[in-house]
Amino acid sequence: MPSLIAACKFVGTTSLGLFTGASYSLAALSIPALLALPSAKPAHHVLISLKQTASLHLRSLAVVSLLSFNLAYALSPARARHPYLLWTSLVAGLAAASDLIPGQSLPSQDQDDVNGETVEKAVKSSQTLEQARATIGFAGFAMAVIGIWGDGA
Repeated sequence: MPSLIAACKFVGTTSLGLFTGASYSLAALSIPALLALPSAKPAHHVLISLKQTASLHLRSLAVVSLLSFNLAYALSPARARHPYLLWTSLVAGLAAASDLIPGQSLPSQDQDDVNGETVEKAVKSSQTLEQARATIGFAGFAMAVIGIWGDGA
């Protein structure tokens, strides 16, 4: 049983670390690069595609982390139920729920006439959201690493 608990902690920490890294790379590299595209239409299509794909993967990583930390807490004996597992799980849940925050709405993918200013605002809004998501993820990742180090697991 102790190895299952340690595995849950490891999976939760790793998935939260991947979540943080992916959010950071979206905020720092991928999303700002869309502003360098020659016109608004390709930037619009790429932004919609990027947001849909990234959202699916980021939400999956956050949910895996949330479930892993909750399972580690539930399986731990009473003397080893460290509150950091719940706090880290809560942060992973906040990271997963960050998709529910309404951002700059874009016209549908099928629409041909796209305003460059609207796309620029949506790109900036998406970048801000990803920066916030990366910060939340980093806070959870730091708690998980410190908690695992403190447990000795």
